[in-house]
Amino acid sequence: MKHYDVAVIGLGIVGASAAYAAAWAGARVLALDAGAPGAGTSGTSFAWLNAVRKEPEVYHRLNAAGMTAHRELSRELGGDAGYHDGGSLEWAAGGDEEHELRERVHRLASRGYPAEWISRERATGSEPGLAIPDHVHEVAFYAADAWLDAPRLIGRLLAAASARGAEVRDGTPIRSLRARGDRIEALVGDASETVATSFLVCVGPATQAFLEPLRVVIPVGRVPGLLVVTSRSAEPLHRVVHSPGIHLRPDASGGLLLGAEDVDTLAANADAPRPPSELAALLLERAGRVFPSARHVKVVDARIGVRPMPGDRHTIAGRIPGFVNGWVIATHSGVTLGPLLGRLLADEIVRGVPSSMLTPFGPERFMTAGATTV
Repeated sequence: MKHYDVAVIGLGIVGASAAYAAAWAGARVLALDAGAPGAGTSGTSFAWLNAVRKEPEVYHRLNAAGMTAHRELSRELGGDAGYHDGGSLEWAAGGDEEHELRERVHRLASRGYPAEWISRERATGSEPGLAIPDHVHEVAFYAADAWLDAPRLIGRLLAAASARGAEVRDGTPIRSLRARGDRIEALVGDASETVATSFLVCVGPATQAFLEPLRVVIPVGRVPGLLVVTSRSAEPLHRVVHSPGIHLRPDASGGLLLGAEDVDTLAANADAPRPPSELAALLLERAGRVFPSARHVKVVDARIGVRPMPGDRHTIAGRIPGFVNGWVIATHSGVTLGPLLGRLLADEIVRGVPSSMLTPFGPERFMTAGATTV
């Protein structure tokens, strides 16, 4: 049976990035997904590449580095790899919300992040289809932000990894995961023995359940969220927009992608569930207030996705405590951080070169909080 240096388990944006980086580092890579690559969390993400609300500063800087990694990867892959720049716009309703936004723009700019206030006229000049309220005289502009067609990038990454010898298998779950001393062993499909020297687990919201056979507890919760895709609007939208009650951006289909945090909360309320069609109509109505062309589009798809949320809300990336050949990545910022985390973990696994950038984000930080290992 063929043996591999590293098995990457889970092929969303994080796992696909890691498989690509490991293959290009010269490793024999087995890339596995129980379903279709990108069909899980990555395919139901708003996919806004940013470091706007990422605190504390060490986490902000990790996400800013993730944005840089995306730009580098886009140049590296060439052609249409799903990366769309243009920045993002944001305004607040006033009062405490506006105060928070002004403080945030000032803080980001002081860190060197491209954050500034632009006039209402300049904002509508760049996005003529926006209906910014008359009381809003300035709009926050984050010039380095972008959005991603994550499924397209995943496909490009896995094709490039395959070109370097990686074996990519979809519809292939791990049949058995077990601990033997301080090493992880896994059986895949009909295999009767360990298939790889090292393992990188990138299964997002399934992280806790996946690691259970190892008696490892790394707290990763599951957060539902709703996104709506519309038909093509008469007026195009070019970038990410955050306004009170709605965030929207272009969708790869040519329509709009809509979401809102309070609607995510409604979608997650199991005690009083509301039909996705009702929530989709709510998002569409809100979108029409700030982007009038949205009043004439239809809902094409309403996607309820489940996103991973680490116990302390910050990325988990590093060696699985108690094991010498196992690593894990779990993050709520997977789309922004995927290429960066994939490259840094590939460097550690394949080349034996850990990154100091990831030191604050290792999973061992949870071991002092009551988590256990074998």
